[in-house]
Order: sequence, then C-alpha cells, then structure tokens
Amino acid sequence: MKNKRLISRKGIKRVFLGFRNQSISRKIIITFVISCIIIASTVFFMANIVTNTMQTIGGSYQSNADLDRFLTQLSGMEAAMEMYIQYRTFESVDRYYHYLAIVETTMETLSSSPSEIPALQREYNIRQLSENFCTYSGLAVAARRANNSANLEDYYNITLQCYSFLTEEIMNLNMLYFKTNAENYEKNRELTQTLTSLALILMSILFVTAVMFLYSSIKQITAPLKNISDVAQRVADRDFDVPLFNSNTKDEIGNICRAFDSMIISIRAYIDTIWDKAMKENELREKELELRALYTDAHLKALQDQIKPHFLFNTLNTGAGLAMVEGADKTCLFLEQVAEFLRYIIQHPGRDATIGDELKMVDNYIYIMKVRFNNRYDFVKRIDETTLTHRMPNMILQPLIDNCIRHGLKDITEGGRIVIEVRKELENIIIEISDNGVGFSEDVKHKILDAVENGGNVVVNPDDINRGEHISTGLVNVIARLNYYFNRNDVFSILPNPEGKGTLFCMKIPNV
Repeated sequence: MKNKRLISRKGIKRVFLGFRNQSISRKIIITFVISCIIIASTVFFMANIVTNTMQTIGGSYQSNADLDRFLTQLSGMEAAMEMYIQYRTFESVDRYYHYLAIVETTMETLSSSPSEIPALQREYNIRQLSENFCTYSGLAVAARRANNSANLEDYYNITLQCYSFLTEEIMNLNMLYFKTNAENYEKNRELTQTLTSLALILMSILFVTAVMFLYSSIKQITAPLKNISDVAQRVADRDFDVPLFNSNTKDEIGNICRAFDSMIISIRAYIDTIWDKAMKENELREKELELRALYTDAHLKALQDQIKPHFLFNTLNTGAGLAMVEGADKTCLFLEQVAEFLRYIIQHPGRDATIGDELKMVDNYIYIMKVRFNNRYDFVKRIDETTLTHRMPNMILQPLIDNCIRHGLKDITEGGRIVIEVRKELENIIIEISDNGVGFSEDVKHKILDAVENGGNVVVNPDDINRGEHISTGLVNVIARLNYYFNRNDVFSILPNPEGKGTLFCMKIPNV
C-alpha cells in the first residue's frame, strides 16, 4: 500500500514537472482543453442523470400500458370473431387472424411457468387463458366456416367464458401492477431528488476544480514574470547583488531566467575583471620600463645570433676557396655541398618549400653522406619532373633519409640501398623513400604513431634502448608537421618494403 502511494506521488510529480517544462502557448492550450473537458464532463454527467431519471419515471407504469395494449388486442380479436360469426364476411375473418397473430406474439412475453410471485403467477394464468381463448375462438371460426351449427354454439360460449375470465384476470394483474408501480414511482422520485442533489454538488465541485486549475495555471505562468520584473528593476537601479533565479524549467520563461542569470554573472565577472585590471595597471606601469630594457637586450641578442650561422656559412665558403687554391678539389666540393646545405636551412626559415628545393637539399645531404661513409650505400632516384613545383613542409625528406641511414642501415657495411621515388597519381603526389635495412617492428611503429597523437611527445623506455630498438624524435616531428600542414591524418604511412626486407616511408601529398 505504501509503495502504491509512493508510485502515485511520483507519477503526479512527473506530470507536474512535464507541465512546467511546456512552452507558454502549450500551457495555455492544455489549461483550456482540460477546463473544457471538466465542463463537458459535468454537462454530460448531468444530462445522463436527467435521461436516466426520465427513463426510470417513464418506465414505472410501462407494465400497465403493456397490459392495456394486450387487453385492446384481445377485445379486437373477440369483436372480429363475433362479426364473422354473425355476418361471415371476408374482412371480419381477415381481421380476426390479424389480431390472432398479434395476441400470440404478445403471449410469448408472459411468464410460461407457475411462480410463487403473485404477479408472475397471474401472468402465467393470463397466458393459459389466452391460449384457451385463441384455441376455442379458432374452433368457433372454423365451425362457422363449415356451417356446423351444433359445434359453433358450444365453441362460441366457451370462447366468451374464456374472454370473460381473461379480461377479469388482466384487470386484477393491472391493478396489482398499478400498486407496485405507484410504490416504485415514489421510490424513483426520491432517488431522483437524491441524484439531482448529488449531481448539483458534484457539478459545483467540478466547477470549483476548474476555476482553481485555471487560477493555478495562470499564476504559474505570471508569477515568474513578476519576479523577473522586480529583479530587472533592481538591475536598472545598478543593484547587481540580486539573487539568481536558478530556473530548471524548459519553457520561454525558464529560458529568460537562465539568460538573465547569465547576464548577471557576466556583469559581475566584468566588474571583477575591471577591478582586477585597475589593480594591475600600476604594476604594469612599473614593469613597463623593465620590459623595454629587456626587449632592447633581446633584440641585440637576436641580431648577434643571426651573425653566427652567417659567420659559419662564410667560413665554409672561405675554406672551399682555400681548398680550391691548394688544389684539394674533393675537399672544396665537400665544403661547397655543406655550405649549400646550410644555405637551404638559412634561406627557408619558414614552414614550406617546393619538392624541387627539398630534392636539391637531399642531393647535398647524400653527397655529404657518401663522403662520410665512403660510398657504403647506393642512392637511387626516380623523379617525375612535373611534380617539382608543388609545395610541402620543408626539412621533410632529409630526416627520413637520415633515419634510413642511422637506424635501418646502421649494421650494413655494404649493399645498402636507399630509393627515392616521386610520382604523380590522380589525386595525390606520392613520395616514397625505402631502404633494405632491418625494418620497423610493429611495437616501435605503434609507439611512433602514439607519439604523433600525443602532440609529438616521445616516451622512451630504457629497455627498448637496451634491445637496440629506437623511437626517432625526427620521424615523429616529420609526421606531425605533415598532418598539421595538410590538415589530414592519412598523409604519412610506415610500410614494409615491397621489394624485400626493410622499410618504406610513403607520403600522399594532395595534388592541388
């Protein structure tokens, strides 16, 4: 029982919250519809009571009316029989059989068995007398049609006796029904008065309920508006220390309350910000001179730092010139290639370059590596010349080749091979750099890709270093910059070398 009450309370609360969250237009419509339903139910209930009362009162004397109608049918049947016996006309016999059919149908509604109830017992007697009346009247009519005078008189006399007994019994039953119906009428009249009083009380209750429901609904709609008006007036008077509405309803008023709360919070935060700024302005003014001095020092230091790579670049050119004067052609060429490598770095401080510029820098780097490793590795280039003008992030190809030399081919003393291929496809320019070295383990590959997803942060496990594994920070930087430059995550792939053992670095640059 307690659980049922709890469930009913939760249901009522859920309905109430659902009504609160409706829009104002829906609230008005729902209120109007429910009020109309209450009023219509009241009218229907009253009409039903009146209809039932009229039917009850009208049906109080229905049994008397039925007996009077049956008596009229018997009288018509008896008169038609007498007319036929006297005048023997077709109209009279047709009329007789017409009434006979009606009387027989009416007899079927009467009680067919004896009963201890007086009214039902009299109905049974009337039915038996009616059957005898119909039987002997039929025999009398048949004797008249056959001109059998001897039997006609006997049947006619018996028929009249049956009719006399029958009418007397009907009158007695009619009087019995009249007394019973009079008592029922009085009871029904008292019951009708009681029902009418109850109906009026119920109608009053329903009317008051409808009025209270309308008042509650209208108050629920207008009360928040009054609160909003009061708070808005205080805010207009520059009083921002007002309570927040903290409304949870989802109607228009709830939206206004939440917007008003956000406005008040924003104004308070803005005032606090202005106050904080005012407090910090003096500190900023005091530090302004110090910042200017630091800026001047930093500017001078930056100018000095710019001198260092130019000084190194000029020194290499001077060394190359000196080697040429002394006849050391290979040393001169080596220094020139190193100078070109540095020039590329100095001249491309930005974020991108053309594929042709990257390949020139790769040529310089390959020459330096050949001198360093004494042609230990074979470099193969397959370049589509139509792709050289497309742009890509700078310093991408050199770290990949460096990765192949330092990690893929580090244990190979001869037969090392690095292939650089650039070709154009339908939607992309494909750049592939492959080696025939030791390749990448799946674990290292996943660590590199995870490092790219973590923003380039490489986490190195000492056990990986002891096992000879590596995670190249330069490779992570290359992948991250490619993804950032093209705003895609499918630009770079690390695959097994399809020509045999080793690794294949594949870049898909959009052909735009």
